[in-house]
Amino acid sequence: MTKQIVLLSTLALLVAGCGGQSTQEKATSEETSLPSQAVTVWSSETELFYEHPLMVGGRKSGPWAIHVTQLEGFRPVREGSLTLRFRRPDGAAYVHNSDAPSRPGIFTPRPKIPEAGTFRLFVIVDGAQVQDTVEVGDVTVYESPSDVPTPDESAAEISYLKEQQWDASFGIAEAQERSIQRSIEAPGTIEPVAGQHAKVSAPVSGLTPAQANLDMPAPGDRVREGQTLATLSPSGGEGSYADLKGRVERLKREVRRAERLVEAEAIPEKRLVEARHDLELARAALESMGGGGESSSPLASPSSEPSTSSAGFNYDLQAPISGRVQERHLAPGSRVEVGTVLYTIVDPSRVWIRLRVSAEHAAAVDQASGAVFTVEGSSQTYEASRVVSTGAAIDTGTRTLPVRLEAPNPDGALKIGMMADARLLLDDTQSGVAIPNEAVQTEDGQPVAYVETGGESFERRSLKLGPTDGQFTLVKQGVEAGEHVVTAGAYQVYLASLGSSETAGHGHAH
Repeated sequence: MTKQIVLLSTLALLVAGCGGQSTQEKATSEETSLPSQAVTVWSSETELFYEHPLMVGGRKSGPWAIHVTQLEGFRPVREGSLTLRFRRPDGAAYVHNSDAPSRPGIFTPRPKIPEAGTFRLFVIVDGAQVQDTVEVGDVTVYESPSDVPTPDESAAEISYLKEQQWDASFGIAEAQERSIQRSIEAPGTIEPVAGQHAKVSAPVSGLTPAQANLDMPAPGDRVREGQTLATLSPSGGEGSYADLKGRVERLKREVRRAERLVEAEAIPEKRLVEARHDLELARAALESMGGGGESSSPLASPSSEPSTSSAGFNYDLQAPISGRVQERHLAPGSRVEVGTVLYTIVDPSRVWIRLRVSAEHAAAVDQASGAVFTVEGSSQTYEASRVVSTGAAIDTGTRTLPVRLEAPNPDGALKIGMMADARLLLDDTQSGVAIPNEAVQTEDGQPVAYVETGGESFERRSLKLGPTDGQFTLVKQGVEAGEHVVTAGAYQVYLASLGSSETAGHGHAH
C-alpha cells in the first residue's frame, strides 16, 4: 500500500534551473511553458518524490526529476534502474526505462506517451539497495497544451530539499492508529535482584598464601556456586579459627573415649553427657566462623591442602552464588581481618529497577503492569517484565513512592547503579492516531510536529497530545492518520522555516 501527495506548481520546470542538461535535452518553449506537478508517494520501503511537466499526447515530456529514497536509514538510491510503466485501461502499457540515476538518488527520464488519456502509473526500482514496485496512481495525458489546467497557487510551506535531507540525519514515520497505554514518568536506579548479589567476607583473620592464591578470580570473571575464591591461613591464638578447630578435634576424641569408658562402667554416664555438650559448644563456635567439620557453612570449608599456618589448617573461601565477580579486595600474600569484604559477586541475568514515583501519581500505581525505560549513556529502550513490589508509604523527604520492577538482562548491558528514566505503564489504554515520541518537539513551551506535505515541503503543526507509553504518543489534534512526521532532523526543518543561514544549500539543482 502506498501513500501519495500531489502538488501542482505554477513554476515551469525550466531546464536552465537544472544544471548539467545538454542543448539537445532542452525542451521546446511550448513544453517548458507547461506547469509542473510534484508528487510524493510512500511504500513500506521507499519514498518517491518527483517533479515533472504535465504531459501532452505524442510529445516527449520535459525531464522528470524522480528522487528515490530508501526509508531504512533515509538514504538516496545510488544504483540500479528505474522503470515507468503507464498502464492503459485495457491493460496494455507504455514503458520507459532509466538504466541508472543521473546523480545519486535522482533519475531524470523523459517519457513520451503517444496518446491522450488516463493511465495508471507504476514505478519499478530495481537495484542492490531497493527492489520495489510502487503504484503511484492515475496520470493524465492531455490532448494539447491548451487542455492543460492552470494550477491553483499552493500555500506557503517550509522548503527543505532532498539533497539536504540526504546529507543530514533525517527520518520520517507515518502517523497510525494505535492503542496506547497510559504511563507515568519516573526516575529510577538499576539494582541487583535479591539473592543474586553477595558480599563475601573473611570469616577468620589470617594470611592469603601467595602460591595458593595465584589463580583466584578477578573482576569480570564468571564463578559458579561453591567455587573456591581464595585460600586463607587462619591466625593462631586463643579463640582463633585454628584454636577452635583443634579444640573440636580434641573434644571428639574425648567423647569417643568417654563412650568406651561408660560402656565398661568405668565412669558415670554424666561425664559422657558433659563431653558431648562441650563438643557441641565448640562446633557452634567454629560454625559461627564459617567452618565446622562435618557441617561446614556455605561460605567456606576446611581445605585438605597442607598448611603453613601455626595451627596446621587452611581455609577455602567459596562463592555463595553463581555470577560475575564485581569487586575483589584481596591480594596474594596479604593479611586479612575477620569481617573484611573480600569479594562482591553479582548475577546480572536479571535486575531490578527501583523507581521513585511522584506522590501525585501514587494512587494510580496499583494499575501498573510494567514499564519501559532507558539508562544513562544509551538511547536503547528496555522493557521491565513485571512489577515486584510497591511501597506502602510516601517518603516524606522526597515525596515519592518506591516501586520495584524486574527486567531481563541477558547481555549484561544494564549495570548495577545505573540511573534510569522510566515510564510506568498502566492498565488504562486509549486508542487514536499516534506518532513516535521523537516526532514531538517543544517550541515556546508548546508541543509541535513537522509534517511532510511533499517530498521537500513541510508544515509546522501545533499538537494537542494524549497519553504516551514512552515510545508513541496519542495526538488528539494536529496530525491525521496516514500523514508523515519528521522523527529525525526536525531542528534542521525548523531552521529552514526561519530561512536560517545555518541550513546548507539554498538552491535546487537537478
